[in-house]
Amino acid sequence: MTRDRDEPPEATTATSAVVGDPSLDAPDAALAAAVADDGSAPFDLDGLAVEVGATRTLLDALERAGLLLPHHVDADGVARYSSADARAIRAGMTLLDAGLPLGELLELARRTDAAVGDIATPAVDAFLRFVRDPVRGTAGSDDEAAERLVTAYQRMLPATETLVAHHLRRRLLATAASRVAEGPGHTDDAANRNDADLDRGRDPGNDIDTDPGRPGAPG
Repeated sequence: MTRDRDEPPEATTATSAVVGDPSLDAPDAALAAAVADDGSAPFDLDGLAVEVGATRTLLDALERAGLLLPHHVDADGVARYSSADARAIRAGMTLLDAGLPLGELLELARRTDAAVGDIATPAVDAFLRFVRDPVRGTAGSDDEAAERLVTAYQRMLPATETLVAHHLRRRLLATAASRVAEGPGHTDDAANRNDADLDRGRDPGNDIDTDPGRPGAPG
């Protein structure tokens, strides 16, 4: 389901709401504070567009596709973005500059967002079930539980990121080697249909014009 463009992503909104929630006890409050990325987020969406040299239309499209998620939503309901978000957008623009059509990038973004969501939910559930709950049950005090939870989170998050990134890289390289070895002429029917849509200047599955020659098309 596509969220409204002005609606903050659910996970980010939830994180913003949890931090500082007075109903949380000390261990969960400490964990919530650790989970909230505390880096600087100086940009709103227009400021991010200026920072990376992209159009607002392009960033709106990337946000709808799930490739761009805000760092947090501020007290005024404005989505804020960090320097890391700017680096990610520049990476996407590198793919476009290399010749990847915008429609293909958006389709890859939608597929990636869905796949990452499928990984994130059970990963967090596993942390809560096998780390947080046992710590809460065995710690001698709230302070001890808070310290152990934050330490576990700070160790496990980068380990998980490394594991997922490594596996994705290996999958990409193995798939690339296999497809290159097949030689030209093995593009599947779905890719051919998408190419035909892109040749007509439309992004398949999204109401955004991908012909840069058309007025209002993202640049």
